[in-house]
Formats: sequence, structure tokens, C-alpha cells
Amino acid sequence: MKKRILIVSIFFLYMIPGIAQETNAFTIPDSLKNKTFDEIEKLGFKYYNDSIKHEIYANTLLVKAKQKNDPLSLAKAYRSAVFMFKNKFPERIAYLDSSIAVSKDLNHKLYPAVPYSIKGGEYKQIGNYDKALDNYLAALKYANASNNKNFYYLTKHNIGSLKEDIGEFDEAAKIFKEVIDYEDKNNISGIGHLVTMLHLADSYRKLEYRDSATFYNTKGIQESLKDSLDIYHFFVLHEGINLYYKQQYQKSLDSIDKAMLFIGGYEYRDEELLVTAYIHLAKLYKEFDDKEKYLEYLLKINQSYDRSGFVSMEMREGYELLIDYYKSIDDQNKQLYYIDKLFSVDSVLDTNYKNLSKKIVLEYDTPKLLEAKQNLINALEQKEKKTSVKFIIAVIFAIVLIIAVAVIYIKNVRYRKRFKELMQAPTLEATVPKEISDKHPATPEAIGISEDIVNSVLEGLQKFEDKQGYLSANITTGELAKKLQTNSKYLSKIINTYKQKSFSVYINELRIDYVIEKLKRESKFRLYTIKAISREIGFNTTEAFSKSFYKKTGIYPSYFIKQLEKEK
Repeated sequence: MKKRILIVSIFFLYMIPGIAQETNAFTIPDSLKNKTFDEIEKLGFKYYNDSIKHEIYANTLLVKAKQKNDPLSLAKAYRSAVFMFKNKFPERIAYLDSSIAVSKDLNHKLYPAVPYSIKGGEYKQIGNYDKALDNYLAALKYANASNNKNFYYLTKHNIGSLKEDIGEFDEAAKIFKEVIDYEDKNNISGIGHLVTMLHLADSYRKLEYRDSATFYNTKGIQESLKDSLDIYHFFVLHEGINLYYKQQYQKSLDSIDKAMLFIGGYEYRDEELLVTAYIHLAKLYKEFDDKEKYLEYLLKINQSYDRSGFVSMEMREGYELLIDYYKSIDDQNKQLYYIDKLFSVDSVLDTNYKNLSKKIVLEYDTPKLLEAKQNLINALEQKEKKTSVKFIIAVIFAIVLIIAVAVIYIKNVRYRKRFKELMQAPTLEATVPKEISDKHPATPEAIGISEDIVNSVLEGLQKFEDKQGYLSANITTGELAKKLQTNSKYLSKIINTYKQKSFSVYINELRIDYVIEKLKRESKFRLYTIKAISREIGFNTTEAFSKSFYKKTGIYPSYFIKQLEKEK
């Protein structure tokens, strides 16, 4: 989850960061002069919510650490000092950087892994996912190097949450399950364990594993009643949402309402959680045929966006439902307004998640796979001494890998060539010239239609193309034939003969030619999602658009847009 401030703040309570502030003017109080560094550090954590007391303890730690000139003590002091700067992002990052700088060469179990991990959480909260992943990967590296298994799996949880954010729920669930299994095996419980369980249940819900989601929600409810009532309400909310998909609507509404009494009024507003609750409350009231409540909760989604600027995939669904609602009551102004809002949400989603998805693959998944591959090769080399069969396996593996790389390379070369051809070509035409091609000697008499009708239909088709009538969704031969004052049989036969393609191919190629030229000309149009572009030019599904684009050009629209942006 993206901004679960309450949970994250509790989860990382024992590892919050620090920064370098001027402490020369600070004098240690007499009551603290004889206390040890560790005693003051414990007091700092105990009173982290008391800003006045904590500032005294944090500054005392910094002075004592500088007097000791001990890197580990300095790292701890900088980390503790971050409590002095709540809601001050630059200062918190500066103290974390100080903690990292003095502990990089310590090979300690917690440093610099802890400040790296907290720094990742700081960036994640402000939506800078690239930097969040960078810091989580650094924390993972140092935790692995120091063989700190607990912190290693805690950091894997963080990477799993990024996977969940970009919609890779299957991968996220695998990571969360791995963390849960490790913690269960080692009898690790508490708030962090519950948070991972909550993420796992939510991932299963999004994967439509309803019973698995219920299992972990129920387990979380039972355990949180003993350990943390705050987390209890989150489990109640998630199970309420899960019950909606089990079509247990009244139970679902009761659970969500119960959770929202706590979550909706909490001082830390979690916009993602609120949006998730609003969309499902809207769906529930639609099932109960309460149109007023249905619209009320859909509008709350828009209010959340206006208030915070936060976006999510479920928010996107809310805008689609708003558009459909106003379409059903024929309010075109509201339809246009929320369509513009949806384009805005799509643009933010595309910007936030496109780079993160690629970065996770390149910097987390790929290194993980390469590490697994290297481990496999090392194991094979050890066994080679005893059997030649393993050597054969290694050779086959290498050949397959080379073939895979070669196939990818050839595919990329082919795509680049096709892109260049598209860029160098003049405006593409989906139709053949008005005159009958020499290579197609068919005459009106040959196809059994009078010449007057053929000429009339061809003229009508030319006007249809000039006015871009092909951009209308769900256009049919019957509909177009009626406009051209002929019948669908004649229209199909004329298009097959004189355009030399079927009706559907004729329409789709006109659309593709149009969108290619528009993408070339309009940089703003390239910011739309593929789904938005496909709807703009009359396709009902993204898949149909992508297939038609590939059939016409030999490349996919996403690749074409990416290359256009590179050339720009």
C-alpha cells in the first residue's frame, strides 16, 4: 500500500533516522551527564512522541557520540535525531545521509542497512518510487552482507510493497508469503509481522484468491486483538472488501462501516485506503439500489484526488463509474469533466509506475535471477568433478540463454527498422487510390453491382474517410451502408473489391494511419495511456488496438510511442 502512514510509522518505529545538526551550542543537562549512551538512546525512543524531551535526548546523543568519536554511536545518534524533524523531509533525509556516511564501512548488522531502509520509506511516502527502490536495494545488500536475516526479510517486505503498488500482485504475494514463512519459522511476531500479513491478504484479494485472503484477514484479526488494535481495523476493512467479492453484501457493508469509524477519522489520512473503501462502498450501495449513496461515495473519490493529488488504479475505476453514471442520466457536461479527470489520473499513473516497473525488473528481479543463475553455475561446477552430465546441462543452459538473447536482439533490430520506415514514410493511407488498380481488373458488372451504385458508394466512402467517420466506436457495415444509402452486402462487396480488404480491416487501418500521424505531431497525445488512445480512435479494447497496430506496422504502439519520445 502506498501511504499507509500509520502502519509504516509504527512498523519502522525502532529504526527511524537521523541528520547532522549543529550541537556546539547545546549543553547536556546535569541529569543526563552521568548516563551512558545506551541509556539515553532508550530514553529517546521512549519519548519519541514528546518533541521537547526527545530533542534534548537526541542532542545529548549527538554530543556524546562526537565526544566518543565512534562511527557506530554517531550513526545511532543521527538516526535518533530525525524525530526532531517530523514532517520536515529535507532535514530527515540529511540526518539519514549522515548516519549512512559514518557507518558505510562498519560491516554492522544494522548499519547502514537501517538508515537506508528508512530513507526508502521516506521517499516512498512522497511518491518518489525510483529513489525508494534505490535505498531498499542498498538496505538489502548490506543486510545480506552482514547476514542479518531479520532485516533482510523486512527489506524484502518493502520491495514487495513496491511490487504491489505497480500492480504486480502475484510477485508481491510471493514475497510477502516468503517473509511470513520466515517469521513463522523463527517465531517472529508483533506489528511488523501483522503488517506483512495485511499486505499478503490484500495481494491475494487482488489476485481473486478469496479464501486465501479470508484466511490471512481472519488470522490477522485474531492476532491484532492481542497485539495491536490499530491494525485490527485495517484487517476488518480488508475482509469487508473481500466479502463484497464473495457477494456477501450486507456483511461486507457492516465490516467496512465498522472499520471506517476508526480509519476515516484518524489523524493520519491514508488516501489510498480511503479511496479503496469509497469505491467498494459505492459498489455496495449500487447493489442495494441506493443511487444517492452510490453517487456520494463516487464523488468522495474525486474529492480525495482534489485534496491530495494521490492516484491509484482503484481511483481510476471510480472515475469510469462516474462517467458511466452521468452518461446514464445524459449529463454530457459532467461526462466531459470526469473524462478530463480520468485522463489526468491516467497520465500520473503512467508517469509514476512505468519507470518503477522497469526499474524493479532491472535492479531487483534481474539481479536476483542472475544471482540464482550464478549459484546454479557454481553448484554445477562443483558437481562436474564427479559427473559429466552436469557439464552437459550447463552447456545446454548457456546455449538456450544465448539463443534467447539473440532472439531478443533480432526482434529489437527488426522493431527499430520498422519504426524508421514509419518515420520516413509519408502520410500512410489505408485505402488504395480512387481509380481501380491495374492489378485488380474487376468491373462493376463483374461483381454484379451497377456502375452508378459503385461510384456512389466509393464517393461516400471518400467523404467518410475525409470526415474521419471511422473514429466512431462500434461502427458496423449495416450502419455505414445506411448512411451511404445502400445495403451492407453491396458495401462489403465494394470494399472487398476496390479497397482489397475486409470491412473490419479497412476501418482498423484507417484508424491506425490516423493515430500514427497524430502521435507524430502531438506530444501531449503521447502522454495518454494505450487504453485512452485506443478509446480515442474508436477501439473498444486495448488488445484490439495493439493487435491492429502491430498487424499494420509490425511494431506495438507502446514501442512506437517510446521511440518517438526518445527522438524528441
